[in-house]
Amino acid sequence: MIEQKSLKFQKLAKNTRIIALEIWILIFYKNKNFENIINNSFDFRELHKRDKSLVYLLINSSMRRHKQAQNIYTKYAIQGINPRNRYLNSILLIATVQLIWLEMAPYAVVNEAVSQAKLFINEKQSRLVNAILRKIIQNKEEFSGIISNEVSNLPEWLFNSWTSLYGKKNVNDIVALAMDPPPIDIVISTKINKKEKEKIKSDLCGEEIFPNVLRCSFNGNIEDLPRFKDGIWWIQDVASQIPCNILLSKIKKNFCKPIQSLKVIDMCCAPGGKTAQLLDNDLMIDCVEKSKARSKIFKKNMARLNFNPNLINVNAEDFNPEYKADVILIDAPCSATGTIRKNPDIFIRNAPDNLDHFISIQNKILENSAKILKTNGFIMYVTCSLQKIEGERRIEDFLKSHKQFSIVCFNSKDYPKIDDSITKEGFIRILPNNFKFENASNGSDGFFIALLKKEL
Repeated sequence: MIEQKSLKFQKLAKNTRIIALEIWILIFYKNKNFENIINNSFDFRELHKRDKSLVYLLINSSMRRHKQAQNIYTKYAIQGINPRNRYLNSILLIATVQLIWLEMAPYAVVNEAVSQAKLFINEKQSRLVNAILRKIIQNKEEFSGIISNEVSNLPEWLFNSWTSLYGKKNVNDIVALAMDPPPIDIVISTKINKKEKEKIKSDLCGEEIFPNVLRCSFNGNIEDLPRFKDGIWWIQDVASQIPCNILLSKIKKNFCKPIQSLKVIDMCCAPGGKTAQLLDNDLMIDCVEKSKARSKIFKKNMARLNFNPNLINVNAEDFNPEYKADVILIDAPCSATGTIRKNPDIFIRNAPDNLDHFISIQNKILENSAKILKTNGFIMYVTCSLQKIEGERRIEDFLKSHKQFSIVCFNSKDYPKIDDSITKEGFIRILPNNFKFENASNGSDGFFIALLKKEL
């Protein structure tokens, strides 16, 4: 009976790793999106939760460590390895990551990799896999230089861009944070009283790193978290919730009329974290989102939180309401390089072909927002990109051609811990390594935030 269970487990583990291998080839060699693959994969859906978690771990770790792993296993390929041999490179890469960083049982890792090589390539290549992996196990002490060089995993274009913008130390720190899976940040509704908030903190085993923001260590389905169905909290990176908190404060100081009477537009609203913040503070919002797929996610999130905002499916650059808005929030489409910690596929991607496309859309949304905004109204422009061409440069160019707008400068009193993130122009530029916390893990996503006012 014990032997039967052991064989069953080995077969299951093998199938899980083969699924991971096939997914890796689609992601790495065919530029497919990880989430899209698993959402449409029958094999993945059939796995148990534990094995789905293993697939995530193998793929995400391989994305984060791919260049380091390549440097290690190619060291022992005397005649070299053809980069076009997708299965051989993929089997060796994933196995190397398991041996060096995930510290999985060497015997199991080698046996599985050899079996995969026999299955997908041939007997000769399986012997090569066996020899290389055994050399890696025997010579771990030789890799200290490679293992410490985490920044080598960045694509060259991103390393050069970030180094020129932020310096080598910041780049090293950003990459070091991105090597580990991020914690989960949870925003608690402002409607919750202090006693219940303490209960939620206890239930979620979270540390309150900012007002009403908990940082939790959790590995599993979000739906399994305590109080999920109650709709009193939502997932939102700590840096992502800062723009709307500051915006709410500025709104209360700038407008004399009740906050509920303001006409507010949330451009590019999905998946809805920032929308939830505004609705939780009693603002009435028109939510604009062109993507039907993202709109579906948005509606699901809003329904769980018991919100029912007005959602309009239209391009943000084309939205033309019958009224002039008091406040427009632009959560602009962008390259999202600031989210590298939770989107490790950024480590394996070349320079985006569509960066000019993003810039064009950003300009058009700003242009349209200027037209539909009241005098004395606010535009808050936000991106989760670390590329200044999508942040600072966009606002600078916009101001050159829109003299009626001025920068509303941020200051250290606007929100805790933002002193080091305020630029000389009065913007906020949050790097992923900016935030340090005493009782929780450090870091966040990277963000750019600008607040503009339309003058007379």
